[in-house]
Amino acid sequence: MKEILIVWDIDGTLINSRGCGREAMEKAFHTMFGVENGFTDIKMAGRLDAMIVKDAFQKNNIIDADISLFFDTYCNILTDLLKVETYIEVLPGVKKILEYGSENYNFFHALGTGNLEKGARIKLESHDLNKYFQTGGFGDEALERWNIIHKAVENAQEFKGITYDYDNIYVIGDTPLDIECGKILGIKSIAVCTGAHGAEELIKHRPDYMFENLGNIVRFLSIFK
Repeated sequence: MKEILIVWDIDGTLINSRGCGREAMEKAFHTMFGVENGFTDIKMAGRLDAMIVKDAFQKNNIIDADISLFFDTYCNILTDLLKVETYIEVLPGVKKILEYGSENYNFFHALGTGNLEKGARIKLESHDLNKYFQTGGFGDEALERWNIIHKAVENAQEFKGITYDYDNIYVIGDTPLDIECGKILGIKSIAVCTGAHGAEELIKHRPDYMFENLGNIVRFLSIFK
């Protein structure tokens, strides 16, 4: 049986976070710098947290700020938000794929996300999804997104002690950036229309596979046969 690696985006792919990340960042920015709406007009979808925050620092003329301290403040606020509000929704089919695929296929699931790792784990913990992801690539550093996916592949191979055939590595996400990562790295891309981008836009970027959502587990699993 062939070994398959699936690298998952989080927001808009695994979960609908209903803007909790943006809200926590806005509150952290206000807490540290006294600035309201510090992230207005800053694009977040598909981007790395480190790049998003650096853009906010530049936009608001914040000089020599401690980004590590900002991330600590953000994660504390995010944790508090998720204690009192039901923000996170697991998207259709996700849990069944993670459970069934792991039990019946030689699947290994890794994260490939623009979220910094601590923030990613906080979001996933609300629905006990962390247990499916032992490793991944994260947005703690200001890298290109494809570097994050590449790091996820490297970390997965190190964790498993194997080298995956690139024909058996899939990146799954809800933005054109995820599709582009697949092309850059020579791995297969799976686009899902459960985030900010619809089918008409995603298909222009020519993913290897595309789904409106992951609710049809049989159809999804058929691509790995």
